[in-house]
Amino acid sequence: MSRAIDPDTAARLKSYNLKPVYEEVVKSLSLPDDGLLEIEILKEFHFPEGQNVLKDNHAIAVSKPSLVQSFLLARGRLEWRRMEPFLWSEDEMFDATLVILLFDPEHLTATNTRKEIIQVQLERKSSNSSQILEREKRAIDSLLTSRLHRHTKSPVLWSHRRWLVTQYTKYHVPVDVAGDIQSVVCVAGERHPRNYYAWCHARFLVNNNSGNIDRGKLLEVIQTWCARNHTDISGWSFLSFLLDLDKSLLGSQAQNQAVISKVLERVDSLRLTNESAWVFLRTLATSGVMADEAYGRFRAIQKGLLETETTPAEGKAVLRKAVEWCETYRDKM
Repeated sequence: MSRAIDPDTAARLKSYNLKPVYEEVVKSLSLPDDGLLEIEILKEFHFPEGQNVLKDNHAIAVSKPSLVQSFLLARGRLEWRRMEPFLWSEDEMFDATLVILLFDPEHLTATNTRKEIIQVQLERKSSNSSQILEREKRAIDSLLTSRLHRHTKSPVLWSHRRWLVTQYTKYHVPVDVAGDIQSVVCVAGERHPRNYYAWCHARFLVNNNSGNIDRGKLLEVIQTWCARNHTDISGWSFLSFLLDLDKSLLGSQAQNQAVISKVLERVDSLRLTNESAWVFLRTLATSGVMADEAYGRFRAIQKGLLETETTPAEGKAVLRKAVEWCETYRDKM
């Protein structure tokens, strides 16, 4: 959503009472006990007259003018907090900063304020660390996975989530790595293709919790995602990272070959010639991950596609590059 305000909206803001609209938006953003919110920001003509929010269970639509009004009030509260730190309660500041981040996902002061409050809460002797961290994770994940184009790739939001994961480790709260990657990273990756920040976060989750990962489940999740999004190099790159991780451990080689076999089967059945899939396969072929049997099948599929008349010219160019790559580097392994 653009932060630009058209002249008509700007004129109306001067005459509006912001508080009722703000309270309606805040109420709609109340986090569910389970699951995430799915938020959309829509133009005003989608809403009945006098209505600012549409809600259907966990799905929420907020009108752009009402979000602008709510942002103005929330930003005012955040600025007042610098002079009067205890003027607003912690919950009221959580509400205000969530509205600010919904309007502007790059608002660093809002995320820093949330960090500050969370740290204070965690340091209280009576605090429930798991409950505090889970609540914040649901709030941030709702922004990262909703149909909000700027939010799904926001470096500020992904950085905040990364900090949040370190607090899980610090306070000994377990992290479901495979679940987080499936429900947050994969969704953000679909909302915004080639999502650099999302897949970097996936690598961070794996590296930060390497001893507590269901490797087989995670491989299945990512292999399935790549099959549905086979032109997205970011997903293939992360799958390559997983296959190379702990590949010498007992059981890992069998898992790897099973995944590679499924990928080759999908490439063969769909006659895929896109660069993303074949860069992934040629990388595995020359990195020691792909076994000889799978490599033989890989070359056979290459040859078959090159000899097929219906294979497009750009696809054949990709296949030839993969052949040259393997001939150059496979023998040097």
